[in-house]
Amino acid sequence: MNNNFVFRRIGAYLIDILVIAIISAGIVELSFLNPKFEAYKEVSNQYNETLSDYYNKEIDIDKFSEKSKELGYEMNKNGQVYIISGIILSLIYYGGFVYWTKGQTLGKKLFKLKIVHKDSTKNLKFYNYLIRTIILNGLILNILTLIALQFSKNTYFEIYNIISNLDTIIIMIIFLMVMFSKDGRGLHDILAMTKVIDLKAKPALESKIIKPKKEEHNDE
Repeated sequence: MNNNFVFRRIGAYLIDILVIAIISAGIVELSFLNPKFEAYKEVSNQYNETLSDYYNKEIDIDKFSEKSKELGYEMNKNGQVYIISGIILSLIYYGGFVYWTKGQTLGKKLFKLKIVHKDSTKNLKFYNYLIRTIILNGLILNILTLIALQFSKNTYFEIYNIISNLDTIIIMIIFLMVMFSKDGRGLHDILAMTKVIDLKAKPALESKIIKPKKEEHNDE
């Protein structure tokens, strides 16, 4: 697999994450969406203070891990509406928007990449993008996190640790498959019957086509 192509795919993915993060940050500030906004904001500030204490070496990694684990639970508990909005936003952007643009996120458009059907000759359906989105963008983790939050704190941690590790494994498998498979298709592409093509490569391929020479007429 061409390294330049892989790095452009990673670059496009990072840009798309940034787009989602910016929009999500705006949603978080809409207090009318969340009746527990004040509690969420307070815990969020405590988390930022804890993070600052760790960077300033006022607490060690063990203390930071312990406190951030508890604060993470409280943030999720008071911010379930934001987890739900994140899921919806991802489905709209990676599913609906990409379906409307016929295979391009903003990142992929910038890097001249496009999602197409694995057979190239077929058009992708909305469910293809939907499957791809659920697997690649951590929606399974978010959905299961919402379910885990309905149980006790200890049960939540047990479930969350399992699904978090599972999500990490899936992401690593996807990354390695994209990096080292011949066609650059990750697990999400295989299950969604998609592949990513390089739009910049088309002119290069066309330029390699050898045109037949014109016949030379001998006047002798």
